[in-house]
Amino acid sequence: MPRLKAEQRREQLISTAISVFAKGGYDGTTTAEIAKAAKVTEPILYRHFKNKQELFAAIVREVSGSTVAHLNEVAQKEKDPAERLRKLCAAIPEHIKRLSEAYQVLYGALTTCREKKVVEVLKEHYASMHAVFRDAIRSAQSAGVFRKDMSPKGAAWHVVMSGVGYAMLSLNLGIIDRSSINETIEEFMRGMKK
Repeated sequence: MPRLKAEQRREQLISTAISVFAKGGYDGTTTAEIAKAAKVTEPILYRHFKNKQELFAAIVREVSGSTVAHLNEVAQKEKDPAERLRKLCAAIPEHIKRLSEAYQVLYGALTTCREKKVVEVLKEHYASMHAVFRDAIRSAQSAGVFRKDMSPKGAAWHVVMSGVGYAMLSLNLGIIDRSSINETIEEFMRGMKK
Protein backbone atom coordinates (compact mmCIF):
# COMPACT_ATOMS: atom_id res chain seq x y z
CA MET A 1 0.00 0.00 0.00
CA PRO A 2 1.43 3.43 -0.89
CA ARG A 3 2.58 5.66 1.89
CA LEU A 4 -0.17 8.08 2.86
CA LYS A 5 0.13 11.51 4.41
CA ALA A 6 -0.71 11.57 8.13
CA GLU A 7 -4.22 13.00 7.67
CA GLN A 8 -5.00 10.57 4.84
CA ARG A 9 -3.77 7.64 6.95
CA ARG A 10 -5.86 8.80 9.90
CA GLU A 11 -8.98 8.97 7.69
CA GLN A 12 -8.20 5.54 6.24
CA LEU A 13 -7.84 4.08 9.74
CA ILE A 14 -11.13 5.63 10.86
CA SER A 15 -12.93 4.31 7.78
CA THR A 16 -11.49 0.82 8.23
CA ALA A 17 -12.23 0.84 11.96
CA ILE A 18 -15.87 1.71 11.27
CA SER A 19 -16.20 -1.38 9.07
CA VAL A 20 -14.42 -3.65 11.53
CA PHE A 21 -16.32 -2.32 14.56
CA ALA A 22 -19.61 -2.64 12.64
CA LYS A 23 -18.95 -6.37 12.20
CA GLY A 24 -17.45 -7.21 15.59
CA GLY A 25 -18.75 -4.49 17.90
CA TYR A 26 -16.60 -2.27 20.07
CA ASP A 27 -15.90 -4.87 22.74
CA GLY A 28 -15.36 -7.70 20.24
CA THR A 29 -12.86 -5.85 18.06
CA THR A 30 -9.12 -5.57 18.66
CA THR A 31 -6.68 -3.00 17.37
CA ALA A 32 -4.78 -5.89 15.76
CA GLU A 33 -7.88 -6.70 13.66
CA ILE A 34 -8.27 -3.06 12.66
CA ALA A 35 -4.58 -2.76 11.72
CA LYS A 36 -4.75 -5.97 9.68
CA ALA A 37 -7.88 -4.79 7.84
CA ALA A 38 -6.19 -1.44 7.15
CA LYS A 39 -3.06 -3.27 5.91
CA VAL A 40 -0.82 -1.55 8.45
CA THR A 41 0.99 -2.65 11.58
CA GLU A 42 -0.34 -1.93 15.05
CA PRO A 43 2.54 0.51 15.70
CA ILE A 44 1.31 2.54 12.68
CA LEU A 45 -2.21 2.52 14.14
CA TYR A 46 -0.81 3.67 17.50
CA ARG A 47 1.01 6.60 15.86
CA HIS A 48 -2.42 8.02 15.04
CA PHE A 49 -4.50 6.76 17.96
CA LYS A 50 -3.18 6.07 21.44
CA ASN A 51 -5.58 3.16 21.95
CA LYS A 52 -8.88 1.65 20.82
CA GLN A 53 -10.85 4.15 22.92
CA GLU A 54 -9.19 7.09 21.21
CA LEU A 55 -9.92 5.59 17.79
CA PHE A 56 -13.55 5.05 18.77
CA ALA A 57 -13.75 8.64 20.05
CA ALA A 58 -12.47 9.86 16.67
CA ILE A 59 -15.20 7.85 14.91
CA VAL A 60 -17.94 9.26 17.14
CA ARG A 61 -16.68 12.82 16.76
CA GLU A 62 -16.52 12.44 12.99
CA VAL A 63 -20.08 11.06 12.84
CA SER A 64 -21.31 13.69 15.27
CA GLY A 65 -19.65 16.52 13.36
CA SER A 66 -21.09 15.27 10.08
CA THR A 67 -24.57 14.90 11.58
CA VAL A 68 -24.63 18.32 13.22
CA ALA A 69 -23.27 19.96 10.05
CA HIS A 70 -25.98 18.24 8.00
CA LEU A 71 -28.71 19.30 10.42
CA ASN A 72 -27.44 22.89 10.52
CA GLU A 73 -27.51 22.96 6.73
CA VAL A 74 -31.12 21.72 6.74
CA ALA A 75 -32.07 24.28 9.41
CA GLN A 76 -30.48 27.22 7.58
CA LYS A 77 -32.51 26.52 4.44
CA GLU A 78 -35.85 26.89 6.23
CA LYS A 79 -37.08 30.19 7.65
CA ASP A 80 -40.42 28.99 9.06
CA PRO A 81 -39.64 27.67 12.60
CA ALA A 82 -42.24 24.88 12.59
CA GLU A 83 -41.27 23.70 9.13
CA ARG A 84 -37.60 23.87 10.18
CA LEU A 85 -38.21 21.38 13.00
CA ARG A 86 -40.27 19.15 10.70
CA LYS A 87 -37.45 19.12 8.13
CA LEU A 88 -34.83 18.49 10.81
CA CYS A 89 -36.78 15.47 12.04
CA ALA A 90 -37.33 14.23 8.48
CA ALA A 91 -33.61 14.56 7.65
CA ILE A 92 -32.42 12.18 10.36
CA PRO A 93 -33.52 8.84 8.81
CA GLU A 94 -31.75 9.42 5.47
CA HIS A 95 -28.64 10.69 7.21
CA ILE A 96 -28.55 7.62 9.47
CA LYS A 97 -28.99 5.39 6.41
CA ARG A 98 -26.16 7.18 4.61
CA LEU A 99 -23.86 6.61 7.61
CA SER A 100 -25.39 3.25 8.54
CA GLU A 101 -22.14 1.44 9.31
CA ALA A 102 -20.94 4.24 11.57
CA TYR A 103 -24.28 4.42 13.34
CA GLN A 104 -24.19 0.63 13.83
CA VAL A 105 -20.89 1.18 15.64
CA LEU A 106 -22.32 3.95 17.83
CA TYR A 107 -25.49 2.09 18.74
CA GLY A 108 -23.63 -1.14 19.42
CA ALA A 109 -21.34 0.65 21.86
CA LEU A 110 -24.27 2.56 23.34
CA THR A 111 -25.98 -0.67 24.31
CA THR A 112 -22.97 -2.72 25.46
CA CYS A 113 -19.89 -0.69 26.37
CA ARG A 114 -19.31 0.87 29.78
CA GLU A 115 -15.74 2.14 29.33
CA LYS A 116 -15.58 5.68 30.68
CA LYS A 117 -14.07 7.35 27.59
CA VAL A 118 -16.51 5.59 25.27
CA VAL A 119 -19.48 6.62 27.41
CA GLU A 120 -18.23 10.22 27.57
CA VAL A 121 -17.82 10.59 23.82
CA LEU A 122 -21.30 9.09 23.26
CA LYS A 123 -22.69 11.63 25.74
CA GLU A 124 -21.00 14.41 23.74
CA HIS A 125 -22.63 13.13 20.55
CA TYR A 126 -26.13 13.02 22.00
CA ALA A 127 -25.68 16.39 23.72
CA SER A 128 -24.77 17.97 20.37
CA MET A 129 -27.80 16.36 18.70
CA HIS A 130 -30.00 17.53 21.57
CA ALA A 131 -28.73 21.11 21.23
CA VAL A 132 -29.74 21.31 17.57
CA PHE A 133 -33.32 20.23 18.31
CA ARG A 134 -33.59 22.25 21.54
CA ASP A 135 -32.56 25.41 19.70
CA ALA A 136 -35.05 24.75 16.88
CA ILE A 137 -37.85 24.24 19.42
CA ARG A 138 -36.90 27.41 21.34
CA SER A 139 -36.90 29.35 18.09
CA ALA A 140 -40.41 28.13 17.27
CA GLN A 141 -41.58 29.00 20.78
CA SER A 142 -40.12 32.50 20.47
CA ALA A 143 -41.93 32.92 17.15
CA GLY A 144 -45.19 31.96 18.86
CA VAL A 145 -45.64 28.79 16.78
CA PHE A 146 -45.10 26.22 19.56
CA ARG A 147 -46.58 26.05 23.02
CA LYS A 148 -44.62 27.99 25.62
CA ASP A 149 -45.69 25.69 28.48
CA MET A 150 -43.50 22.92 27.10
CA SER A 151 -39.86 22.38 28.01
CA PRO A 152 -37.61 22.71 24.93
CA LYS A 153 -35.10 20.51 26.73
CA GLY A 154 -37.61 17.71 27.30
CA ALA A 155 -39.10 17.98 23.82
CA ALA A 156 -35.63 17.85 22.25
CA TRP A 157 -34.77 14.71 24.22
CA HIS A 158 -38.02 13.23 22.93
CA VAL A 159 -36.81 13.81 19.36
CA VAL A 160 -33.35 12.40 20.10
CA MET A 161 -34.78 9.30 21.78
CA SER A 162 -37.15 8.80 18.86
CA GLY A 163 -34.16 9.03 16.52
CA VAL A 164 -32.23 6.44 18.52
CA GLY A 165 -35.24 4.13 18.51
CA TYR A 166 -35.76 4.64 14.78
CA ALA A 167 -32.11 3.89 14.05
CA MET A 168 -32.06 0.75 16.19
CA LEU A 169 -35.22 -0.62 14.57
CA SER A 170 -34.39 0.53 11.07
CA LEU A 171 -30.72 -0.45 10.93
CA ASN A 172 -31.18 -3.78 12.65
CA LEU A 173 -34.66 -4.84 11.52
CA GLY A 174 -35.61 -2.61 8.59
CA ILE A 175 -39.20 -2.34 9.81
CA ILE A 176 -39.90 1.40 9.65
CA ASP A 177 -40.90 2.93 6.33
CA ARG A 178 -41.06 6.57 5.24
CA SER A 179 -44.83 6.85 5.76
CA SER A 180 -44.45 5.69 9.39
CA ILE A 181 -41.68 8.24 9.88
CA ASN A 182 -43.83 11.04 8.43
CA GLU A 183 -46.80 10.01 10.57
CA THR A 184 -44.63 10.04 13.71
CA ILE A 185 -43.25 13.48 12.86
CA GLU A 186 -46.76 14.86 12.31
CA GLU A 187 -47.97 13.46 15.65
CA PHE A 188 -45.03 15.11 17.38
CA MET A 189 -45.64 18.41 15.58
CA ARG A 190 -49.33 18.40 16.56
CA GLY A 191 -48.34 18.07 20.21
CA MET A 192 -45.97 21.04 19.92
CA LYS A 193 -48.35 23.54 18.36
CA LYS A 194 -50.43 26.05 20.29
